[in-house]
Amino acid sequence: MSRKSENRGARKSIAIIGEGMTEYRYVDDLRTTERYRFSLVPGIPKHPDIDDIVRLAKDRLRVGYDYVLCLVDMDVLEEKRDKMEHYLALKKENPEIIFVESSPCTEYWFLMHFMPMTSSKEYVDYDAVAQELKKHIPNYEKTEAFFNKIHIYRELKEKGKVARAVELSRELDELRAKEPEVYKSYSQMYKLFDIIADLTGC
Repeated sequence: MSRKSENRGARKSIAIIGEGMTEYRYVDDLRTTERYRFSLVPGIPKHPDIDDIVRLAKDRLRVGYDYVLCLVDMDVLEEKRDKMEHYLALKKENPEIIFVESSPCTEYWFLMHFMPMTSSKEYVDYDAVAQELKKHIPNYEKTEAFFNKIHIYRELKEKGKVARAVELSRELDELRAKEPEVYKSYSQMYKLFDIIADLTGC
């Protein structure tokens, strides 16, 4: 039997590295809610900085994950030019890693579930996004207590529109590529859902 034949029925795997609890709990809830046939594994580095995120991502590649994604909050990186330059260099040096950016933070992706259309409104930090998000999820907090009470993926799926959020994510990223000075708040989470769609065939 050829190696290709042996691998044909192998279970695909996706490793997703986020900088903290928010990303971990979102991915973990996505995994348990949808019960995909492929393996979806969240991870958190020991230290929430881009070097440790990339280091863990490279470890996941070494052990054989088919896809490795890094969820990156851009607000910290954008604070200083040297941090941003370092991040861009890491992206260039690691083309096998899929970087998924959200600016200012992952909560902007959550907010997109309730947006009727793309918007050029800029959210400068987490607090600005959280204030808007609380109009839809009033008790939202970036705390262990909140995530223990609320299954965030399920909450977004039930109260918002996941498919629409994915398309808004894609559209906004395309607009940002053309007019970066106009579209400053964005999320590239469509990259994850494109992979999921490819693996599930839908």
